[in-house]
Amino acid sequence: MKIELKTLDKINPQQLVYHANNINISKYLNNSFPYPYTLNHALNFINHSLNNHLLDFGITVNDECIGCIHVAFCKDIYCKDCEIGYWISELYWNLGIMSQVLHLLLPFLFENYNIHKIYAEVFASNNASIHLLEKNGFIKEGYLKEHIYKNGTYHDLMILSLLEEKYEY
Repeated sequence: MKIELKTLDKINPQQLVYHANNINISKYLNNSFPYPYTLNHALNFINHSLNNHLLDFGITVNDECIGCIHVAFCKDIYCKDCEIGYWISELYWNLGIMSQVLHLLLPFLFENYNIHKIYAEVFASNNASIHLLEKNGFIKEGYLKEHIYKNGTYHDLMILSLLEEKYEY
């Protein structure tokens, strides 16, 4: 498998729709990630990211876009931190792809941006994502009870982080 991170102008929006249109993906993401996920959603996402110079990548396997990863750089007193958020197609879960994606992304971030910490906010019930992050050096840093409100239900939030000094290149 050839796994790459590609800028959004290099991905096929139809592939994005095919893999994103899944309730099992949207249930752990912000409400801005809709279900059902349409071509219009994909095009709006790509255009918004490119027009605003956001750091979003398509995750590709053998040149097929099967997911995305986003990096948000924090501001003000948090200016040395960045947050990552990601998803991949359910068809590719449990194959080690996201670990390989993190092995591409984490050194890129630490080497090219003046950051001290990378963190992720994860639904506490999303055991697969928590396990992925821990396997890749992130530590549990915080737990917020009923911090998320999605689809009429409150959910707990877990914060996991990786300090540059703890990252093993």
